Amino acid sequence: MFTTTTGRLHPVWAFVVSALFSVLAFLVAGFAAGAIAGDRVLLFEAIFRPLLALLLIAVFAWLLTAADHIEDHRVAALGLPRAKGWLKQFTTGCVLGFVLTVLAIVPIAIWGHASTRFRFSLHTLPRVGAVLLILLLGALAEELMFRGYPFQHLEQGIGAIGAIAVFSVMFGVVHLANPGASPWGLINTILIGVLLSIAYLRTRALWLPWGIHFGWNFALGFLFGLPVSGIRLFNVVVRTTASGPQWVTGGSYGLEASATAVIVILIGVVVVWRLPLARLAQPASPTPETEYRDSLSGIQP
Repeated sequence: MFTTTTGRLHPVWAFVVSALFSVLAFLVAGFAAGAIAGDRVLLFEAIFRPLLALLLIAVFAWLLTAADHIEDHRVAALGLPRAKGWLKQFTTGCVLGFVLTVLAIVPIAIWGHASTRFRFSLHTLPRVGAVLLILLLGALAEELMFRGYPFQHLEQGIGAIGAIAVFSVMFGVVHLANPGASPWGLINTILIGVLLSIAYLRTRALWLPWGIHFGWNFALGFLFGLPVSGIRLFNVVVRTTASGPQWVTGGSYGLEASATAVIVILIGVVVVWRLPLARLAQPASPTPETEYRDSLSGIQP
């Protein structure tokens, strides 16, 4: 019931255990960051997000040893192999995330209005560095949690479509706690989860989805100064206020709650589906029994 014929923990149980550890890592990182930073939000995030990423890597690496009997190259097996092409995939993801953000902003220029304020000095440099760290490692932490070990093992257990559905809905639901969350925000965040899941399945690595995730948040929050899922923390140099119909601006939640963003995200899904992407070589990975495989698990165009 709990193990496979090769003695590994059954993929579905591995998903359950890793999901519980993910929640525990989230709570521990939040408690530690809160104890150190107090009510200083930027410092809290600068501690919380990197610490969460490190805890998730440590916990999932341990699970690969204990549950999957993998002793070597465990970070690679988590979806971060330093194989040929990894940097190209990460860079491609960053560029794609940026381009999709630009496309999502265009409707504001057509049907709405945006006012932008710039502020930059030597005093803002530490804040800029902190924000870039938060954006980069925050995106990694979310990819590890939603496209990493738990997702990979649930996919082995119930197939790609089921895993995409479960984790995309979870990805959307956890963002409901963000400021200004709305039904459109939930729908779009679920669709973004689908996009990122397909990006992982096309490459069997986290570099591409991590790049897309980082590129989107970096462009939206840092470069263009708009809210990222309702959060204004990243607008340290540029701060933009968008006005106009809420179906275009997304209200206080931002573009991710706009109706027009649906089209942009679906464009992203098609692009990732059709891009000539290669699977990165995995020096070590679990070998699930054929009865847990699904004909759609590879997600190839």
